[in-house]
Amino acid sequence: MNKYTKAYRQKILRQIIEMMGVSDQGHLLQELKRRGIKTTQATISRDLHEMGVVKTRVAPGVYVYKYEVLGALSRDVLSQRLKIMFSNFVVDICGTGNLILVKTSPGNAHGVASLIDLMKYKEILGTIAGDDTILVVVDSQKNRPKIEAEFNSLWKGKA
Repeated sequence: MNKYTKAYRQKILRQIIEMMGVSDQGHLLQELKRRGIKTTQATISRDLHEMGVVKTRVAPGVYVYKYEVLGALSRDVLSQRLKIMFSNFVVDICGTGNLILVKTSPGNAHGVASLIDLMKYKEILGTIAGDDTILVVVDSQKNRPKIEAEFNSLWKGKA
C-alpha cells in the first residue's frame, strides 16, 4: 500500500509539471518514483484528467503538460484548442450507430476527451478515454453524423 494520499500525489505532480516542462507520462512516473511515490501510468493518466492537465504546444513540434483551469476558458478558446489537439494527436475517426471512435497517438486520448467534454456539445452524452482511444457516446443515431463531420473537420483542418 502506498503511504501517500491521492491529494499529495497530485500536489507533487502539479509541482513537477510546473517546474520541469514534462511532455510524457513515463517521465512523470520516473519523477514521482524519484520522490518515493510508487504509482502506475494508469493512475497518473487519471490524475492528469482530474487535475485538468492537458498537453499544450509550446513550440512547433514541442508539447508539454500544463495545468490550466480549462473550464474557465471561453468556448471559442476551447474550440481553438480542440482543433489544435485534433490536428496534432488524432489519427482516425469512425462512427456507427450513436458511437464515434476517435483514435489518437499514444498517451493523448485523455487530453482530447477532456476538451470534448468541456465543449459541452448538447448531442454528446459523454466520452470514455483510454491511452489512445476515445469512445464518444452521442445522444442519437441521427445526431452522430453531425458530430462525426465536425470532428473530421477539426481533424483535417477545415474548421
